[in-house]
Amino acid sequence: MQIGQMGAVVLLAATMLVPDDMSAQPLTYRTPNIQGTWVTSPWNLNFAFNHRFRIVGNDADITDIVDEGIVDNAPTFNLALGLWSPFMAGVQYGSNPAIRNENSSNEWFPYLKVAPWRYPGWSVSFLGGYNSQAESVDGEVGAQLSWGRFEFLGAVRGFSDALKSGEAGLALAGGLGFRLTNFLSLAGDYSRFAAGPDTTGAWSAGLQMAIPFTPHTFSLQVSNSAGTTPQEASFGGIEAFGGDLTWGFEFTVPFSGFARWNRIFDPVTDDDRKRTEAAPEPQRVVEIEIRQFRFETDTVRVTAGTTVRWVNRDPLAHTSTAENGEWGSPLIGPGETFTVRFDEDGTYPYYCTPHPFMRGAIIVEPRGTSQNRS
Repeated sequence: MQIGQMGAVVLLAATMLVPDDMSAQPLTYRTPNIQGTWVTSPWNLNFAFNHRFRIVGNDADITDIVDEGIVDNAPTFNLALGLWSPFMAGVQYGSNPAIRNENSSNEWFPYLKVAPWRYPGWSVSFLGGYNSQAESVDGEVGAQLSWGRFEFLGAVRGFSDALKSGEAGLALAGGLGFRLTNFLSLAGDYSRFAAGPDTTGAWSAGLQMAIPFTPHTFSLQVSNSAGTTPQEASFGGIEAFGGDLTWGFEFTVPFSGFARWNRIFDPVTDDDRKRTEAAPEPQRVVEIEIRQFRFETDTVRVTAGTTVRWVNRDPLAHTSTAENGEWGSPLIGPGETFTVRFDEDGTYPYYCTPHPFMRGAIIVEPRGTSQNRS
């Protein structure tokens, strides 16, 4: 089969192998070397820190660390900002990359990403950027499928200059994740150049964890690639350092829901806030349950003076955060509640900051109008 035909077949297969509309990027829904189709929601900021270590010594083995081995490291930072839905802009920075460039020792990869097709169970994304180390314009078509506890990922990557070899390249990648629990998953992937430089394929495996009651995720990883940019993740770059494996971790920090962070500068004292939040509720209270990563009643109509109470029935923490910043709950743990009283008529859209794809709206009508209805 010719390369062009192979690429078309793999691309078709990848579009068939695709998560739920995840606007945050929990590691439990991806693999170490494949970013997946994730894009964050507008004006939300996400930071991911991937740090990989290799052992330099006589054995070049992790057991050599207790003898005479030296730990060398290669961190990759990924900072992404949501623009307008479904667009995202970001930059990856890698120190000590495997791609060799005599004029540079640091790798920068600014990129734009869009996910035009996001549906329950499957999604497709397009990414384009510039790799400063390879001096290459890079692109990726990604696809993802959620099926029960399984996560299937596929990617087709193209490079105008693959690994700074002077020739273009095409790499194919596939990955699989399996969620053991709501907080824990196993994941692995494999990628190889189908056209371009003759290199060893890249692989990775990880134990991916969601940290309970927080929006953060953490992963323990092993791989033969030195970094996570599209080019670094497409070949066994650790060979350039005379080794076989890298060991590492990744930690994600979503800064979504800036209204929540603004509370750092809120002049109201803790005692004042407690008195406000503990104020007696009016007679009329409407309850919204949070189940299976959604607000069960996503649009609620109430009359002015009504209190809305959110009750978290999920095993993970969520928030209720107004899009206009009028309110922003702390993390609402399993079984916990959060209340807001609505005295002014209008429409109040809101979302969950750790999972911005969870959205709802409160429609407040003047007193004397129809009774509350959802």
